[in-house]
Amino acid sequence: MRDINALVVKNFNDNIAYIQTNHRKLFSDLSALDSAIEKGHYQEKYELKHEDGYFDVYEKNTDSYLYTKDSSKHASLAAQSINYRLDENLFKSFHEHKISDNDLKKYMHMPPFEHEMSGHAPVIHYCQKHSLKDKTLKTLDKFVFFGVGLGVHIRSIHEKISAKVYFIIEDDLELFRLSLFTTNYASLAKESKLFFSVFEQNEEFQQTSTQFLECKHYYNHYIKYFHILSHDEKKIDLFQVAIASQSHLLFYYNTLLTQFLTPLQYMFDEYFFLDKTITFNNKELKKQPFLILGAGPSLEKNKKWLQKNQNNFIIVAVSATLQFLEKENIAPDIIVQLDAFDTSIKFFDNIKSTDFIKESIFLFSDRISSKIVSRLDKKRVFFFENGTTYKDSSLKPSAPCVGSISYQILLFLKVNYIYLLGIDLSIDSKTGLTHSGSHIYADNISIEEHTQKSDLFTYDRTLLSIEGNLSDKVLTTAQLHISIDTINQSTKLLKKEFQKIFNLSDGALFSDITPKNTQELNIRDNSSKKESTEFIYKLCLENSSKEISPNELSNLEKKLSHAKKLQTIINRYKQVSNISSEIYLEYLTALSLELVPQSERTLYELSRVIETYLQYVLAYIFDFFNNQNLDDEDADIYNLHNILIAHLLEIITYYINSLSVKIEKC
Repeated sequence: MRDINALVVKNFNDNIAYIQTNHRKLFSDLSALDSAIEKGHYQEKYELKHEDGYFDVYEKNTDSYLYTKDSSKHASLAAQSINYRLDENLFKSFHEHKISDNDLKKYMHMPPFEHEMSGHAPVIHYCQKHSLKDKTLKTLDKFVFFGVGLGVHIRSIHEKISAKVYFIIEDDLELFRLSLFTTNYASLAKESKLFFSVFEQNEEFQQTSTQFLECKHYYNHYIKYFHILSHDEKKIDLFQVAIASQSHLLFYYNTLLTQFLTPLQYMFDEYFFLDKTITFNNKELKKQPFLILGAGPSLEKNKKWLQKNQNNFIIVAVSATLQFLEKENIAPDIIVQLDAFDTSIKFFDNIKSTDFIKESIFLFSDRISSKIVSRLDKKRVFFFENGTTYKDSSLKPSAPCVGSISYQILLFLKVNYIYLLGIDLSIDSKTGLTHSGSHIYADNISIEEHTQKSDLFTYDRTLLSIEGNLSDKVLTTAQLHISIDTINQSTKLLKKEFQKIFNLSDGALFSDITPKNTQELNIRDNSSKKESTEFIYKLCLENSSKEISPNELSNLEKKLSHAKKLQTIINRYKQVSNISSEIYLEYLTALSLELVPQSERTLYELSRVIETYLQYVLAYIFDFFNNQNLDDEDADIYNLHNILIAHLLEIITYYINSLSVKIEKC
């Protein structure tokens, strides 16, 4: 017993020292729990027991034990259950494509960067053509634990697989605290990289999941996991959301490349770029309510109320609502456009005339198509930067959808009263519609299918149950869930005490935003609305710039020099010969780190393009060599490397040529 006591004390002390140094938030949560217990504010639910040579957890409320068998035997069985096959307890962190010989020819004959598969298909096609049909993995490099219990199974599984990165998830802080006595995480951390998600809410969990996925991302292709049955399955669904939401799976490298170059056109054509110092927190606008209109199902449900109250708000409409607003004779005061894809041009094509928005103010992402911008009054278009760093002091909001970025902009502008309508971010409970009927992306999802649990998780159609704004529960998708998290995070980071925010939508509940039914509102007539909109336009003019400053031009020249440096780096990595696949993968890791160091990701748009491309294709290449049997490893290394290097150089050359043309005009 003395040896056991010494062991648990050592484990606990080692773990606390390690967590205090490496996981500060977790240490803070554990300290808060200890303090609450000492002061009598928290009654402990569990008691650690050591009987018959093994540890167990006694649950006081239920007079039961966590383990129904010897916990050491449980750990052994857990390790035995882990296999290297691709048939169970597995996350696929990639898009599944079947690339035939004809498909490859089609993509290779397309103009460069017209389609993302022109760069991805050669790698995917080669991997598919030369892989075994019944593949078995050589190693499990990243692994997830859903539920810790006492953590004894973590060490036994590690001894079997020796993964390089672990994600350890536990919702019960007190239970995790007990595991500090029985499992030496500090020792494990000397052999592998550890990520902890303990007692985290959904938004925090999503952030930690993203950090885990970004770490050694080239091992993400297949991620195995172990789930303790006593742990809620909700985090499994949310982790799948995080996988589906990885940026390189949502915005492809070719899209980023072309869209990151688009702002240069507007800069050199002297369009207005909003300054980040602009504020609506002044006496002229202090009492003015702003209503953001999104294209969710709640918009059409409340059209009569909107018609009646349109003059009581400054209406900030996302461009997807324009067809609906024109039909209902509602003129928006501000129009926000984020989507830079050509399909969004239909938002403007589908209206009969731009006359009803001729006095509107347009707040546009600097990446959107010129086919939209060219049809509008140049003097009323104001750009914000979206993912670029070309302007010295421009407004730079960041969000995945136009509804959430509109909200973020109003928070930046310090608007006092913000109302949300049509920002549902859930499907309609009766029709299954994702958007209002007039939206070009409106989809109808079968609610009945939600009741039938499926192993097939899809980003835009698998339904998740969440808290509702005006109802107990609503259903959403992984795609919409990202925007929910963004709105919650924006509120947490940007909302000021004086800002009052109300959600009028019958959709998702947002953190720290007051739910309100439109029928409960009592907004008085706004006789000063015209003066307010004129004042807003004046503010935009006074707080924007349309010239390229000497410093901004110098910044563009630095970006060009950086691109040429990347070109030189890649040329140094051109040749590979007579090395094993293990050494080759280390070679690729070194190339990736040298091309996209952490310090350059936010400074250089090209770095994010390269990173996005590598995140997509390296996972295929690393997985290809994580195979029990390969016929001709030397040839595989040579062929795949040539494909990779050739396309990296093509990306960089295109960027250099495009940027050089603009700079030479000055």
